[in-house]
Amino acid sequence: MRTQSDRPPLLLQRTFASLFGTSLALLLPFFVLPLSAQSRGSDHSLSGSVLDPSSAKILGAEVILVNAAGAESARTTTDASGSFSFANLGSGKYMLYVRAVGFREASSAITVGAKPLPPLRITLAIASLSEVVNVQDGEGHPEVSTEAAENQNTNTVTRDALDRVPVFDQDYVTLLSRFLNEDSIGTNGVSLVVNGVEANGPGVSPSAVQEVRINQNPYSAQFARPGRARLEIITKAGTPQFHGSVNFLTRNSVFDATNYFAASKPSESRYYTEGSLTGPLPTSKHDSFLLSLEQDSDNLESIVHAFGLGGAVIEDNVPAPQRHFFSSIRAFHDFTNGDQLWIAYSYEQETRKNQGVGGIVLRESGYTSDSLEHEINVGYRHILSPHWVNQLRFLVGHNDEPIISNLQTAQIVVEGFFTSGGAQADSRRTEAHFDGTDFLTYAKGRHVLLFGVDTPDLSRRGADDFLNRQGTYTFSDIAAFNASSPANFRIQTGNGHLVFWERTVAGFLEDTFRVKPGISISVGFRYYFQNYFHNDPNNFAPRLSFALAPSAKSKTVFRGGAGLFFDRSGPRAIADLLHFDGSHLMRLLLPLQTGGIVPFPVTPADLAAVPQSLVVLDPRLRIPSIVQYSFGIERQLTPKSTLSATYVGTRGIHLFRSVDANAPLVTVYSSRPDPFFGQIRSIQSQGYQKGNSLEITFRGKPSKYFTGQAQYILSKTYNNTTGIPYFVGNSNFPNLDWARSANDRRHKFDLLGAFPLAEHFSFGMALQAYSGKPVNVITGADANGDGIFNDRPDNGLAPRNSLHGPGFLNLDANLERDFVFAKEKKGGPTLTVAFNVFNLLNHPNFVTYNGVIGPDPAHPIPSFGTPSAAEPARRFQLNLQFKF
Repeated sequence: MRTQSDRPPLLLQRTFASLFGTSLALLLPFFVLPLSAQSRGSDHSLSGSVLDPSSAKILGAEVILVNAAGAESARTTTDASGSFSFANLGSGKYMLYVRAVGFREASSAITVGAKPLPPLRITLAIASLSEVVNVQDGEGHPEVSTEAAENQNTNTVTRDALDRVPVFDQDYVTLLSRFLNEDSIGTNGVSLVVNGVEANGPGVSPSAVQEVRINQNPYSAQFARPGRARLEIITKAGTPQFHGSVNFLTRNSVFDATNYFAASKPSESRYYTEGSLTGPLPTSKHDSFLLSLEQDSDNLESIVHAFGLGGAVIEDNVPAPQRHFFSSIRAFHDFTNGDQLWIAYSYEQETRKNQGVGGIVLRESGYTSDSLEHEINVGYRHILSPHWVNQLRFLVGHNDEPIISNLQTAQIVVEGFFTSGGAQADSRRTEAHFDGTDFLTYAKGRHVLLFGVDTPDLSRRGADDFLNRQGTYTFSDIAAFNASSPANFRIQTGNGHLVFWERTVAGFLEDTFRVKPGISISVGFRYYFQNYFHNDPNNFAPRLSFALAPSAKSKTVFRGGAGLFFDRSGPRAIADLLHFDGSHLMRLLLPLQTGGIVPFPVTPADLAAVPQSLVVLDPRLRIPSIVQYSFGIERQLTPKSTLSATYVGTRGIHLFRSVDANAPLVTVYSSRPDPFFGQIRSIQSQGYQKGNSLEITFRGKPSKYFTGQAQYILSKTYNNTTGIPYFVGNSNFPNLDWARSANDRRHKFDLLGAFPLAEHFSFGMALQAYSGKPVNVITGADANGDGIFNDRPDNGLAPRNSLHGPGFLNLDANLERDFVFAKEKKGGPTLTVAFNVFNLLNHPNFVTYNGVIGPDPAHPIPSFGTPSAAEPARRFQLNLQFKF
């Protein structure tokens, strides 16, 4: 067992510069060798993918290759991923023709010679929509372009790429989330867009996901949030032939390293089965289906590392098992005129036990959460005229999520030491929701006009709040706990049942037009409305982007843009406003004044004269927004790879935050201005944020030795809030909170790629090397009497987020072997055996640092500035996948 003195102090952590230098030295040979070897010969092959105008794959498209004499040389059809390939082609000139029902035929001249040909990306226009046919470099191999949605600082991972890189537990959402900007994410979290519509989840299991994108077309008026705040998922469609995939993965902690804070190795195991099947329906040759299933049994353990009496360390491994089941069925019908209709149903159930435990939160303070969700998705593409296409997509669903605490007892919080007693987390949230969008596309000449209506949330929500029914005692330090002298007690009583409607509606209009062959401009705006937060109804968000190529054959593109993006409050803030309105749910706080005595335990008689607390909206409130602007240069390095450098600036305006509008005045901390109420939490929009960053992004396949993407971001972000739940340190002086953002990482390097080793062998890796986030230093006391234990030293004048947190270094690896069961050894049924290692370097990545310095900063408590939780140590995972 390690003692506290065995752990490296914060100042002795390795700097990011050394981590980055080591990583770069390890990776440099993989880039230099491919670049020097890329001129070796040609395989005389041709491959590519076929897409519709929305970038969805077209399955069963006919691809014909005709030689210079006019004779057909080869013919094939696109597979389940919309891809095609030709092998063993002779040198010479060819014409490539692509045909699909409901789409205009595309043709392109192809020259096969000594120089390898990059994969093609062929976009077919709908037959009655436009004469435009776009043929450009292809799937997974980017090419600089002046198209609005072809910015090269995007992060795109296809299904094939996801199968080649290490993905922990098939959780591709977490894998790609490393490319998001946490300070651009709104109050509701990451904006998840599935097939063009905001959703609560992908609606399919992982093997049915075709592509995942982040930051594509960041200033599109079609979406509510900027590119690095949304994650776009494209799912597979039905196919005319049967195709499927079955995945099984398992891991066991007997092969893993021990967590840095575990007294003994946690006993963990996981068994995960997932798969999808697509093919024709017997009803018609135009009908197809997609079935996906997922079953997960994850036996986790949470690591408790807290400090008790006399500085004794409390260490405990707490079982936290999770069970998850998901199923989905989709049916597709393709009309002969290019129209398409699909409908889907999904069911999901998940149970998680002992949640909230770990770090300084003890075993008894956990809770169990259950969730059950049903959802129906519908999509319909309809051709109205030769220039107009309408696309309707919507979903309806219902979910139920009860939470039950392990113990129904009062909670004990000793600041900086431990949290024990009951979790006080009992609640139940239900939701019947509708999300949808209907938009029209008009294409003629140089213009593509897009406009429509978006309803990201129309829901009937139930919010049963039974939190803190037994109360929570807060002690400023361990001495106060030993003396049974709590500094604060809070409890909730009254009617916690609540039902309300949340309505969010938006409209958008965008025109993308080509001024000249090498210049394109996109101009649009988005209108936004939300009930309950409607003091500021004129929420028009303009968007602008442009792309410029100096010449027709230029390998360099200049790209820029700017846009305004509005936030949403989310249901939790609405529920708080309706619950704590003075007549429903009551929140009571003791003491009434600074220096007051809180009895232990508190009796009903002690609460008889305590005034209740309220939650109100600031009458000056406006809907928060972020202004983002950028300018970048993109360069084609090789036929299959690009490099971009982009400056991005952000300004957060009218950001949400909370203050105590009834906080004791600075000159008389002993009493509240309005003695008839306790804390009056006022939700304001007075927060501000300023950020600047430089993004350097490499994407593509410089040679046969590497395919993937690498990104380095240098950034600096300051703000004075982290959202609606954030209380300022001193409500009388909220501007004192201006400091580094809690998410501010100055340096951030990510690498995600695959290295083919030999025929049917592949090595994949995911590398993260980040500098640390800051840690806020607080005293653990409530000297200003606002009922919030976030006071900073020096009478609250010390800067927020003043402690530098540790860096983050993580390397995951994937080694796999394909066994192909077909004579041609390509495209047949394939069994893939993969061996994954996560945190290969076994680096102790600390995630929770104790910023509680104690009531007397001159004599910090023993745990101050030390970590209490870390990411898991090295773990191994076995993956088996069968595709046909």
